[in-house]
Amino acid sequence: MTAFFRSEARFKFFSNKRKWLITLLLIGGIFVRLFLLGVIPPGLNQDEASIGYDAWALLHYGIDRNGCHNPVHFISWGSGQNALYAYLSMPFISLFDLNPFSVRILNALLGCLSLVIFYLLVKKIWDEDTGIIALFLLTISPWHIMMSRWGLESNIFPFFILMGSYLLLLSLERSSFLPLSFLVFAISLYSYGTAYFFVPVFLLVISLYLIFYKKIKITTFLLSGGVFLIVALPILLFVVINIFQLNSIQTSWFSIPRLPAAPRFSAVSSIFGSQFITNSIYNLGNFLWLLFVTQNDGLIWNCIPEYGYMFLFSTPFLFFGIFHLIRENKGGRKFNSQFLILAWFFVATVMAFVTTININRVNVVFLPVICFIAISISYIKRNARLFFRYVIVLYILFFGLFTYTYFFVYPESVSSAFFESLDEAIQYATETSTPDEPIYVTSKINMPYIFILFYQKIDPHLFCESVVYSDPEAPFRWVESFDRYLFGMQDDRFSGHIYILHNSEPDFFDNPNFVVKRFKNYSVAVKKE
Repeated sequence: MTAFFRSEARFKFFSNKRKWLITLLLIGGIFVRLFLLGVIPPGLNQDEASIGYDAWALLHYGIDRNGCHNPVHFISWGSGQNALYAYLSMPFISLFDLNPFSVRILNALLGCLSLVIFYLLVKKIWDEDTGIIALFLLTISPWHIMMSRWGLESNIFPFFILMGSYLLLLSLERSSFLPLSFLVFAISLYSYGTAYFFVPVFLLVISLYLIFYKKIKITTFLLSGGVFLIVALPILLFVVINIFQLNSIQTSWFSIPRLPAAPRFSAVSSIFGSQFITNSIYNLGNFLWLLFVTQNDGLIWNCIPEYGYMFLFSTPFLFFGIFHLIRENKGGRKFNSQFLILAWFFVATVMAFVTTININRVNVVFLPVICFIAISISYIKRNARLFFRYVIVLYILFFGLFTYTYFFVYPESVSSAFFESLDEAIQYATETSTPDEPIYVTSKINMPYIFILFYQKIDPHLFCESVVYSDPEAPFRWVESFDRYLFGMQDDRFSGHIYILHNSEPDFFDNPNFVVKRFKNYSVAVKKE
C-alpha cells in the first residue's frame, strides 16, 4: 500500500513537473516574441508600411490607397499584395493607432498562439513527451521568433495551416470540426499567394486518405468542401480575373480588382511561366540546399546566418526524423494520423517546384520540419538519456546566444533594411515646412511614398487624386509625386527648399546653402533663407 502511494505521488510530481515545464516554455516563448516588439526590428519594412497603411485607410475611409472598396486582394505596388493580414490588423490599429507595434502585434500574437496549437497537435499525434519537445523547439526556433516579430503577410500563412490541421485532427473524433477545418483552410488562401497551390493539393491528399480509411463520411466531406468553396470563391475569382484579364468586380460588400500589372502570384510561380521543367528543377534544388545545408536565403530579415532557421546542428536530427516517420508509415496498411505531417511536408516540398525560393514563400514547410526534429529527440530521450541531456543543453546554449544576438547585435545589422530613423526625418521635414511647400524625397528608399502615407496618415482620397506614376503598368509602380511630395531628385537637385536624404548622399552635406539635420540613417536638408 505504501509503495502504491509513493508511486502515485511520484506520478503526480512528474505530471505537475510537465505542467510547470509547459508553462515556463509558453511564458518564455511569449516574452521573446513580444519584448520590444515595436522597436526591434528598428524602423519599418516597406511591406509592413504597405499593409499598415491600407489597413488604416480601410478602417477610416473604407478604401485602400488605390481607391478600392474592401478589396479581397490589394493592388498595392501594382502586382498585388494579400489582404488578410491588413484586415486582421484593423482592430489593433484602431486600438493602438498606426505605428510599427500595431502592425506587428497581430503576427506576434498568432506566433504565441501557434506555440499552444503546435504542442496540442504533436501531443495528439504522438504523445505528451514529443509534444513538449516540439513546443520547446518551436519556442526557441530562430525562424519562428524572427517571423513572429515583423508584419509580412506571408508570415501568418503557417498559423492558418497549423490551425486547420489541428481542427482536422479533432474531426476524427468529432465530425463537426471538419467544416470548421475547411473554413480555416479557405481563409488561409487570403494570406499568401503560395496558398493557391499548397492548400488545394494538401486538402485533396488528406481528404482522399481519410475517405480511403473511412475516417470521414462522404456527406461531411461534401458539406466541408461546400464551405471551402463559398469562402474561397472571391479569391478564386480574383485569380481568374487576373489570369484572363477580365473586368474587376464591385459589390456593396467587397471588390475584386484587376491588377494594372502582371499579378505577383504569377511572377513567383514557375507554373505560370515558360521553361516550367527547368525552373522547377532549379527551384527544388535551391529549396533542398537551403533547407538541409545553408539554412539561409541571404535575406537579413529572415535569418541570422550563424544560427540558421532551426540551428545548423539540427540537420542530422531532421534527416533521422524523416526516415523514422517514413519507416513508421511504410506500407500504409492501417490508418495513422502521422500521415498528416508527412503529407504536409511533401506537399510543401512539391510546392518548391513551382515557386522561386526565399523563405517567405516556403515558410509553411518549417512546422513539419520541427516535428521531424522533435521525433528524433524524443527517440533519443527514450533510448539514450545522457545524450538527450547533452542535446537539450546544446539547444539552450544556442538559444541564449541567438537571443543575445537578436536583441543586442541584430538591430544594427538590419537597421538600413527597415529604414530606421526615416520616421524622424519625415516628421522633421513636415514640421519644418509650410503645408503647401514641396518636399523632395530621395530615391534611395524602397518605395518611399508608402512611408509618407504611413507616418503622415495621408487621406487615401488625396493620394488617389494626386498620385503620378512613372509607369502605371509596372509590377512595382514608382510614384513620381503626390500632393506636395516629389520622389527622386536627379533632375531637381538643390532647386527645392526641403529634402529628405539618405546619409550616404554627400552633396547636400557639403553644400553651404543648406542646413542639414542628421538622424541615424536619414537626414533633412533645409535651404537657408
